[in-house]
Amino acid sequence: MEARKRICVLGLGNLMRTDDAVGMMAVRALAEDREPAENIAFVEGGTLGLDLMHALRGVTHLLALDAVDLGAEPGTLVRFEKDELGSIPAGKSAHLLGFSDLIGVLKLMGDEPEEIVLLGLQPQSTGWGTELTEELERALPDLLGASRRQMEAWVADGEGPVSVRQDAVVRPHA
Repeated sequence: MEARKRICVLGLGNLMRTDDAVGMMAVRALAEDREPAENIAFVEGGTLGLDLMHALRGVTHLLALDAVDLGAEPGTLVRFEKDELGSIPAGKSAHLLGFSDLIGVLKLMGDEPEEIVLLGLQPQSTGWGTELTEELERALPDLLGASRRQMEAWVADGEGPVSVRQDAVVRPHA
């Protein structure tokens, strides 16, 4: 019998840096519209990096949401799974280094999640500001939809990882 899943949806970003806030805004929206589920936690990680270690201990499935700059069209949905996270070019997110360090520490402690998925949107701007650009405001429902499908796939018994429409995914090695 499969051990009980502990799912965490982690929003990364800076609420004072326009599109960089998309991960935080997404996790808030998901937490508000989701029925309370005993095995799903929603964490506003912001820019905390290693300070999130204790919040993620014991998590079996981690869904991270962030702005990820791969030079694509603004609002493009990107998806990376656990083994692909190392292929994201350095500096493409202000939080990926801290996120990678966090996963590394959890791994060293023997507490790395079994499954990790990073979903993000290509930002238009990460300058100072408290609102998303029009491009990301329009793309936010895509990020929310992909996030919901991933959570549902993890919650459902016997189903594998969800796939995102391939024409909406940018992968650095594709």
